[in-house]
Amino acid sequence: MDYLNALILGVVEGLTEFLPISSTFHLIFFSKLLGISQTEFQKTFEIFIQTGAVLAIVILYFKTLITNKKLVVNLIYSLIPTAILGFIFYGFIKSTLFDSYYLMIASLIIIGLIILI
Repeated sequence: MDYLNALILGVVEGLTEFLPISSTFHLIFFSKLLGISQTEFQKTFEIFIQTGAVLAIVILYFKTLITNKKLVVNLIYSLIPTAILGFIFYGFIKSTLFDSYYLMIASLIIIGLIILI
């Protein structure tokens, strides 16, 4: 991965983190599109730029999170089913959903149409 690829992935992460779409999916999709191999360095890079985006959101909404305990409780409640499903279907998600280029393109088109409708 070179500096241009890192810049492109950083911009993709920055744009998709605040939208109601999966920034992780877009990072994986653009990595495949750019022909970047999934090395340990690449995976670590993606984790770091996603961590930075999440920290930016936490800093942006820090005052709201501190003053609104109900919001924090609701966020925790929403995390529980997502985490459980993620642990149960991890193998399927990793091997099927993130490896099939055609499935990724179909997902982009279908979800994009749903959002537009």
